[in-house]
Amino acid sequence: MRKRPIVLILLSHAVVDSCQNILPVVLPLLRDRFGLSYSQVGLAAALLTISSSLIQPVFGWMSDRWGTQWFLPAGILWTGILMGMVGLVPSYWTLLLVLVLTGVGTAAYHPVAAMAAAHAARSQRGLGVSFFSVGGNLGFALGPILMTWILFLGFGLKGTTLLILPGFAAAGFVHVYRREIEVPFVGAKERRRQERAPIPWPKLSRLCALITLRSWGYSGLIIFLPLCFREQGIDLSVAGRALFVFLFFGALGGMLGGHLSDRVGRQRVIATSLLTFPFLMAAALALSGPPRWILLAVAGMALLASFSVTVVFAQELLPQHLGLASGLTLGLAFGAGGLGVGM
Repeated sequence: MRKRPIVLILLSHAVVDSCQNILPVVLPLLRDRFGLSYSQVGLAAALLTISSSLIQPVFGWMSDRWGTQWFLPAGILWTGILMGMVGLVPSYWTLLLVLVLTGVGTAAYHPVAAMAAAHAARSQRGLGVSFFSVGGNLGFALGPILMTWILFLGFGLKGTTLLILPGFAAAGFVHVYRREIEVPFVGAKERRRQERAPIPWPKLSRLCALITLRSWGYSGLIIFLPLCFREQGIDLSVAGRALFVFLFFGALGGMLGGHLSDRVGRQRVIATSLLTFPFLMAAALALSGPPRWILLAVAGMALLASFSVTVVFAQELLPQHLGLASGLTLGLAFGAGGLGVGM
């Protein structure tokens, strides 16, 4: 495993996802500024989800076809600049446009970054892509904290422009070390030979279905776990800590699952992850006290143990279409799962 590319991909993923995930903190302030309804707020969040997730397979296919490795630094910079403009938008419709364009940059970044992580990991693909996933989990956790800190310092909504700085820094580092990070692009002759290889659609379809179902559970828990605890008479701050425990240990579980998949096989880790999680989560919700906290941690590890593994498994199913495989698992299936929660 080549360590410097892995570290740069982890950090850049953290920057991209932290910039994107300031939205939950910013939307209430924009709601007050523009007098928005809850449906309008929901539409803004949904458009960012759709544009950043569901079009990832398109960018993955483009990377396979034309070797667009420049999507990596460009996607980082684009996301930082556009999310930096969110606090400056003069109207609701401009906000929607900015969010859609931000999602396009995020969608361009993720498939190429997942390919680069797998390439840098060499024979330890599961572990390498798990580091990439940890960067995203870290970014999602840090985004709201970062934006809250900016508001606390008195910058107000205009403080979103500060996000441009980490965007420039991360894109700059990735550009400087681009020769170490980039995935070699095969020539036209070799690509035509690879494209003649059959695509295992049945296995790929089942994998995408599993990811979608897992995403329903993951997204649903993030949204409804605090509400569930609140209905049980538990203080909201305790519910927030419970969610943090679930997500933090989930990130650790992602690394463990990626490492184990290199040793015992991808399908075994995916099956164990998805079969054990419902029982652990049900027990965590049924119990109270220290056992609940322990089971929440273990349930989080169990659920996210398969996250990076499914990406690598798709890449191995489609070795001639690594970008498309990454886009399907990271974007289309995950985005569809997230939208399924609202249904």
